[in-house]
Parts: sequence; C-alpha cells; structure tokens
Amino acid sequence: MSVRDYELLKEKSAAAGLSANAWLMAQLEINRPVLHREEETWEAIRFMNEAGREINTIARDFNSGYGTAEQLRHAVCLLSAVYERLYALRKKGYLHAA
Repeated sequence: MSVRDYELLKEKSAAAGLSANAWLMAQLEINRPVLHREEETWEAIRFMNEAGREINTIARDFNSGYGTAEQLRHAVCLLSAVYERLYALRKKGYLHAA
C-alpha cells in the first residue's frame, strides 16, 4: 500500500467514523471481489446439462407410466452429484471471494 493509499484509507475510515480495519472489513462485506473460474464454471455447467438431460428422460418415462425404481434412484443420484459439484465450486470461492 502506498503512502497515498494509506492516507486515503485513513480519510475514508475517519469520515465513516470507523477504524481503518473496521472500514476495510465493512467494504469487503459490501464489495467482495468476484473470482472468475471460467473453466471450472463451464465444466459444472456441462455436467448440469448432461445430468438434466438424463433426469428429463427419466421424468418422461415416469410421465408415460414406464418409469422404474432404479431410474428414480439414478435421478436422485444425479441431483446429488449436481449439488455436490456446485457446492465444491462455491467452496472454492465462486461467485465471491471468501
């Protein structure tokens, strides 16, 4: 941090009536940086699309009266896998930095 940046930080924190640390923490709550994880995001989207197609096929079978318990278990496993994939991506900091 340059001297000018530090002076600006002190001015802004004083104007807000906060310590420099408290002002910075408040700014991080409001303006959390967005992390771009392009490849990981696209992988998750591709996985969701594939799983969604399979789940839709199973749903069509059930709507036609031909669905099986095994298909239903497979659909639940797919939904669980989608959730786990998105949760893992979110834990890495997507959409916002932790």
